[in-house]
Amino acid sequence: CHMSSRINTLPNDLFRIVIIGGRWGGKSWSGNTILRKERFECGRTRTIQSEGRHGVVEGRKLTVVDTAGWSSSLFLTEIPEGDKQRFKLNPSKCPPGPNAFLLVIPIDSAFSVEQRKIVEDHMKLLGERVWRYTMVLFTCGDFLGGKTVEQHIESEGEALKWVIGRCKNRYHVFNNKEKTNTSQVSLLLEKIDEMVWHNNGNYYEIDEQIFKIIKEKQREVAERAQKRRTRAEEQRRHMITLIQGKCNSRCTQTNSEEYAFCQVG
Repeated sequence: CHMSSRINTLPNDLFRIVIIGGRWGGKSWSGNTILRKERFECGRTRTIQSEGRHGVVEGRKLTVVDTAGWSSSLFLTEIPEGDKQRFKLNPSKCPPGPNAFLLVIPIDSAFSVEQRKIVEDHMKLLGERVWRYTMVLFTCGDFLGGKTVEQHIESEGEALKWVIGRCKNRYHVFNNKEKTNTSQVSLLLEKIDEMVWHNNGNYYEIDEQIFKIIKEKQREVAERAQKRRTRAEEQRRHMITLIQGKCNSRCTQTNSEEYAFCQVG
């Protein structure tokens, strides 16, 4: 089946894309490249909170979600619970759920066994089914030099091959130095089209029950934090009142002593 006929059989003309990966990997830059506009802030600060942006590219309506990157040195057991919950909520930023996850891996740094484990840990948070909708997006393609991306994958060893295998050999490369090269986005959209076609037009569905549980936990955490802030503020005011009371008492005592001294004089 030819690619163009696959595209025509898709049930809708909207792509919902969630970009995930480690910090400083080029996720925000990739989001801007896909939308062909500077919609996400990048370069100066790292993304702290997930945010979605919308656009139309080559007649295709896109929702792109840029997510907070994970630490390249923390395994699942070391990740703060709040970070885990926020990561699980990323798919909810583009309801009813993303057609594609782009797993960003920069080419300019080696992909170690530890990094493979960290990727695996984070994907586990989204469930085994997430791999069905995931494609590796290599950034910093200019670092390939004269090599092909296939040669790069081969040279990196089993860790990267494992990730590519879990993504059913789906990958794409963005060249950071060719921001005006629109063909790299066109080809990416074609690859996502093909993945959606193979998934019968299905998307990663948000588990509403898990979503509610996570939101409830976040609400409880926020309430506890607010109570702590309220208690701290009350204690601060109490201390100020005590200090002011002591100061007033001392001032009154001093004035009384001065008055008595003057009377004696």
